[in-house]
Amino acid sequence: MPRLLLHIGHPKTGTTALQSVFSANAKTLLSEASALYPTQTEPQEYKHSFAIPWLFRSDNDAIRRRSRLSGEELQAMSKRYWQSLCTEIQQTRHDISIISAEGFWSIARPADHEQKTFARNALYEIAGEITVVAYLKSPISYFLSKINQKLRNFKPVTLPRADYISGAINTWESMGFDHYSWRIFDRKLLSNQDIIDDFCTHHFPGSLSGATLKRDGIEQANSSVSNEALVILEDLTSTHTILRKDIYEPRRHRIVEIIKQADQAVGGMTRPSLKASATNAILSRSRDLHWLEQRGLFFPDIDKKEVSQEEHDEIPSTFTCVSDFCPVDANRLAALRSHTRRDIEALFRPASKLFFWPSARRN
Repeated sequence: MPRLLLHIGHPKTGTTALQSVFSANAKTLLSEASALYPTQTEPQEYKHSFAIPWLFRSDNDAIRRRSRLSGEELQAMSKRYWQSLCTEIQQTRHDISIISAEGFWSIARPADHEQKTFARNALYEIAGEITVVAYLKSPISYFLSKINQKLRNFKPVTLPRADYISGAINTWESMGFDHYSWRIFDRKLLSNQDIIDDFCTHHFPGSLSGATLKRDGIEQANSSVSNEALVILEDLTSTHTILRKDIYEPRRHRIVEIIKQADQAVGGMTRPSLKASATNAILSRSRDLHWLEQRGLFFPDIDKKEVSQEEHDEIPSTFTCVSDFCPVDANRLAALRSHTRRDIEALFRPASKLFFWPSARRN
């Protein structure tokens, strides 16, 4: 049986780009590296997250939204998806299989022994040897990305768990797979400063260069918006209940596009950032940094001198609002509100009703 590379994320580490490139270059991967990235699934979906509900008997908001299914319907679809993925692996001659879904990162931690055992056994039915692969992002840059992602999806923001990284790694290592690859996600450390090149360099050494894979037309993860735009998204999430519901709501995407366009039109957009107080709070509450240091893993964007093992009473336990954590330019925010107000309000305006008056009777 082939070896399996089980890529589990974690979120905000270039997973969408990696999946999109591998899907678009599936034939090249197979011919040059004898690596199969399954694409002939039912339903067709280049992100393998649809396998998670069946494997772990569980799901999450992202999977429900992407599939527009829930409950028994979601389980049935996931089982069908997994079976089609397995069929492709079993019927294709290759040395390495690749399954990639960032949802794997967090789904294993709350799973009970029975769920973990079922998932592990199912994976070993299609692989003789399994390597679990994950890229790790620093708590600071991860939290910034998380704020952007959650508010662009009109979801509440929470602070990262103090053991967000170590808790997930310990869980996966306890499941007893053959090998584990934990790498830091930072351009300074990635091969050619690129996630695809780095993955290929470390998992297909000598057989495939990531630089040879075509990237035109691939899907990229949604780009971040400004701190000022986040304030507007935060307000809309609070004002319009429909945006918070766990249902398919097309206005979400339209709102984000309106705001992205306004971000560019207004100008003066700066990279998302945290206030110094928020940075210190995230670093202080993280228990992962010293744990990773003992494994020889360091984040280049965090100065070791800033890492304190002391706990502070003033560290916030919950996320309050964007302006408490991120610097916001009041003038730019006002300009952005003015630029987007009319288009966004139109999305929530009741549809006009047409009235037809009966024609006058002819004598």
